[in-house]
Amino acid sequence: MAAESSPIKKAPPPWTCRYTGYIGSFFVSPSTGLPRDLAYDPHEASSDRFTEAGTWKGGLAMIQLLRYTTTPVGSYDEMVLILGNFDVPGHGSHSRVTRIYVSQRDTTYNGRKNWNIPKHIARFKFTGDFSTPPFTVQLFPEDPTIETPFFTASLQPLGFWTPSFPFSSRITKWIGLPDSFLQPPLPEGEPKNLICGTDKWLNCQGMIYSPKTKVVWMDLKQPGKKPGEARENWWPGIRRWQLAIWLQDAQLDLGDPEVLKV
Repeated sequence: MAAESSPIKKAPPPWTCRYTGYIGSFFVSPSTGLPRDLAYDPHEASSDRFTEAGTWKGGLAMIQLLRYTTTPVGSYDEMVLILGNFDVPGHGSHSRVTRIYVSQRDTTYNGRKNWNIPKHIARFKFTGDFSTPPFTVQLFPEDPTIETPFFTASLQPLGFWTPSFPFSSRITKWIGLPDSFLQPPLPEGEPKNLICGTDKWLNCQGMIYSPKTKVVWMDLKQPGKKPGEARENWWPGIRRWQLAIWLQDAQLDLGDPEVLKV
């Protein structure tokens, strides 16, 4: 309880962060629709202002599983969902973080306040070593009485030797990957000093570099709420097994966002 009542550390940009991460990608079609219960945390899902900000166009989606060892607010775990592109009037089509969970309070507040990133706290449970596949991660609501995870992923080696290679977001835009995110204003929640709301659109850009990157498998089979109810994938219509990149000794640099008029 002492940790929950302690003051939140405020850390404005820029941030330089060190981490290990896994990024799985898949394509989503606008013809399938955008299920609110998967695309958003229940808090943002209840806000029409947030969910109807721009027109969803589908495209390249990403699930990111990250363990930050060094940040301005300390270490934490993170799960990020990016669901392709949204058309924003006057600004074209851009990627957006629609749902994101972290394991501590300080980054929750600062992510929301600094960059309009809709962070919420979740409980992360790991089976195996996050730094080296194979391992499994499960995410649970913050409520400790809830025993069913709302997201599960297992990372597995490809099964044969593969070389490592450097990875930089400086070149990803040339192969169709996003290099910036347009984030709409966030709805305020409870507690207000943690789930803060915002009132401006922000264009956020981060630079990523990893000197050692490898390709692995990401298994998105989900357990059911009851025995026999397991689902073969997390997102409707995608394959259970997805290729992912494993970023080792990675660095993320996040600067001041650009305020937009929309």
